Amino acid sequence: MIPLLQMDEKLKLIRGFMEESGIDAWLIYDFRGNDPTGEALLGQFAPHSRQYAILIALENPIVIIKSPVDAPELNEIGQTVTTYNARTQSDFLEVVKNHAQSFERIAVNLGENPQTDVLPAGRFMHLCALLPRVKWIMGENLMQIVHSVLSTAQLKSHERAALKLTKIMENAFAFLGDNVGSVTEEDVAINIRNQLQEEKLTSRDAPMVAVQANSANPHYTPGDVLIKKNQLVMIDIWAKWDIFADITWMAFTGSKVPQKMQEVWEVILEARKVATASIKPNIKAGIPDELAREVMILAGYKDAILHRTGHSINSLSHGKGANLDSYEMPESRLLLPNTITSVEPGIYLKGEFGVRSEINVIVTKSGHRITTPPQEKLLCL
Repeated sequence: MIPLLQMDEKLKLIRGFMEESGIDAWLIYDFRGNDPTGEALLGQFAPHSRQYAILIALENPIVIIKSPVDAPELNEIGQTVTTYNARTQSDFLEVVKNHAQSFERIAVNLGENPQTDVLPAGRFMHLCALLPRVKWIMGENLMQIVHSVLSTAQLKSHERAALKLTKIMENAFAFLGDNVGSVTEEDVAINIRNQLQEEKLTSRDAPMVAVQANSANPHYTPGDVLIKKNQLVMIDIWAKWDIFADITWMAFTGSKVPQKMQEVWEVILEARKVATASIKPNIKAGIPDELAREVMILAGYKDAILHRTGHSINSLSHGKGANLDSYEMPESRLLLPNTITSVEPGIYLKGEFGVRSEINVIVTKSGHRITTPPQEKLLCL
């Protein structure tokens, strides 16, 4: 059986969202993986060499339109999924028209965010000509259900990774505290990588360790820079077993944090708290970013904000779901239950230092749940 037939709960969510949003059907079009949604639904049986389409309506069987050359197994599915073999371009378009023309509002995978804007323009022009009376709806939130709404087991995998990353972070700062003045950024990074390897946690390019002015670069790569007394240090770690966790903590290698650093930290702390408090299901994902940005701008740091407040997390460290973003690529998507986001406002003062605090948050059916211990004050080592 194909994965799609095992996705009863996800299909229930898809159709529930369609019904609530007044969407009659969702049309997914793919050619050689330009839209990963089809493969996410069909798994190994997704056609790979020819164009195909999937039509999901509120009640009718799922329709798959494909070439007879690709995925012959789909022809034997039965009543839950109906398959049509379209040998020519005109065949393909005719089958799409026959099955879609009774619907008034059809979602397609277009969106304001490049992650969801995947239907080729030429194909969309064909559809508009084929079905001139249809009102086309952006399918970006339906895509998010497929790619980013997580199962209970996946959420637990994230929470286990979050607990382990917290311990690794504590160990890394303990290692640094015992060796201030004799270790480099890269030495601390190696310590972290060794811990990740011991726990069999995977990450392509983690972690980030940055001291003083280097912390003003949000994506700094640790180098052969000695960490001395009375310096600010930022550590960002992200890793997974199945689902990622991603945290950033900060410390000062001395007993008294300089006033300016403390002031910026307090602004970041307030921005993080305000953004987190606003997280609840079905709000626009840009809202927490707007609130965090307002705190930082009112404090006088408008020009020191270099990135959005948070990003989607799933099996990718930066997932395909909605980001907390009203800035880089303003989000029109919603925060959906059982998705994960980071909350990580940052202020970056070039040539001086940067401050960022990052936690992970699960959006629940009634609000949110923080899964990584929020750092409330700068550590002093």
